[in-house]
Amino acid sequence: MAFKRILAVAVGVAVLLLSGCAPATTHSGKSKVIAASFYPVYIFTLNIIDGVDDLSVECMAEQNVGCLHDYTLTAKDAKLLNDADVLVTNGAGMEAFVQDLSETAENIYIIDSSQGIATLCDEHSHETEESEHDEAEHSHQHEENAHLWMSVGNAKSQVANIAEGLARVYPEYKDQLFRNRDLYVERLTLLQGEIEKASEQVKDKPVVAFHNAYAYLAQDMGFHIAETIESDHGGEPSAKRLAELSAHIEEQGVRALFIEPNYQGSAAAILSAETGVEIYTLNPILNGADSLTAYEDIMSENIEIILKAVK
Repeated sequence: MAFKRILAVAVGVAVLLLSGCAPATTHSGKSKVIAASFYPVYIFTLNIIDGVDDLSVECMAEQNVGCLHDYTLTAKDAKLLNDADVLVTNGAGMEAFVQDLSETAENIYIIDSSQGIATLCDEHSHETEESEHDEAEHSHQHEENAHLWMSVGNAKSQVANIAEGLARVYPEYKDQLFRNRDLYVERLTLLQGEIEKASEQVKDKPVVAFHNAYAYLAQDMGFHIAETIESDHGGEPSAKRLAELSAHIEEQGVRALFIEPNYQGSAAAILSAETGVEIYTLNPILNGADSLTAYEDIMSENIEIILKAVK
């Protein structure tokens, strides 16, 4: 199977500049390098290659980047991609830069971990200028929700896709890669059981989320996201929209307002003050510890928070 090397013209220039002034990356002394686009797929890949001789995985995006919707490749990324055999991606539209570079790609194999996974569709409402009837008009945009990993069932499928892709690139390690896959999927299945048990206490309970990252988790656990405030591109609601949200929260008996760790807006505090509904922080698993159990640990913490907030 032909490989694809991701090197756009501008990125290639960055690599040339780096080669003259920076030491080569050692990749922990291992000779075969895998690049993972960002944290969730990095943790998945880390589990799949655990103990496999000569394989290493590096997380391309810095820990504080978050989602990659508007991510721009850096010189450091270019160096990593130049060294790597494989780029593991989330897919589902998350890594737009991969599509932008596909025409110039050679020699690096791209694994899209979203293959075969059904995605949810987000609808975002955007306020426009007031009409002649003094009523705010709204335009609606539909887009694929790329936060697949927030469903453990999806995560299991992503792990399977990554393992299959790596086995194609490194057939000499196929048996060990698949053993690791099976062991990891067993652990994720136990996590699914934890979610199913918790869902009995939160089913159909309404919440407000300030980011669309939690839609898949809500689907798994059965709680109802009555409103999603921000899109991936941010933006705080207007005063009129906040008034509408306050009314909806009270009408629907919303139990909790869920924000993410890096939320910096004021809307959550305003809505909490207006309605008395408490704010809780859920982790969308965009960064964390460099450990094999990191995904499970964070998701278990999320489950505990949801139970406390919603049941």
